[in-house]
Amino acid sequence: MIEINTIPTAELNVSKVAVSLNSAQEFGMQFSVVGWGKFKNAEGEDVWGTTPLVSTLLNVTGPTWDAWGSDKDDATYVGDLALAQLGLQRDPDAVIEVEETPVVAPTEESDEAEEASDDSEETTEEAAE
Repeated sequence: MIEINTIPTAELNVSKVAVSLNSAQEFGMQFSVVGWGKFKNAEGEDVWGTTPLVSTLLNVTGPTWDAWGSDKDDATYVGDLALAQLGLQRDPDAVIEVEETPVVAPTEESDEAEEASDDSEETTEEAAE
């Protein structure tokens, strides 16, 4: 899925557009384009709406398919087509949120615990014989 933060307009109060592949055929693709807006809640904070404000399809066939080249990456090309169809622009000031999973290095204690469990398995197998 491609997510793009946008600048809302008076005609379309959409702050984020999500584009996902719907179907593909030889020499063409169809994408689902959905846009959400923000509103102020009772506390005056900006929150995302729970239902999309716009939902449409983007067909990439013919000239748009032929123009799909190597000058832009795929996500940028398809995203630009979706934004052009909706009459929106990318928000250059948008903060991109990336969730990172912390990498936890094994500790000496966990290594010792594994060795102890390996030793107990060997003892159990020897006792069974």
